[in-house]
Amino acid sequence: MANSDWSSVEEVDVSVKAIVTIMKRKRKLPTPLVEAYKHALDTSTRELTRRFYEQLTTRCPEALDYFMD
Repeated sequence: MANSDWSSVEEVDVSVKAIVTIMKRKRKLPTPLVEAYKHALDTSTRELTRRFYEQLTTRCPEALDYFMD
């Protein structure tokens, strides 16, 4: 993932959808994906960061631990 910064709500939603899919299939997230999304969280707007956590809480709360430091 060369550029993991989010620039739209749609990009955040696609990221959350990917997390949901991976968690359903594998029950864990790969470290490179988690690191890329953590970088996106660090560099994105407050609105997009909030959207990510709201969507993840609703759609895949079991994945929240990966993104809580």
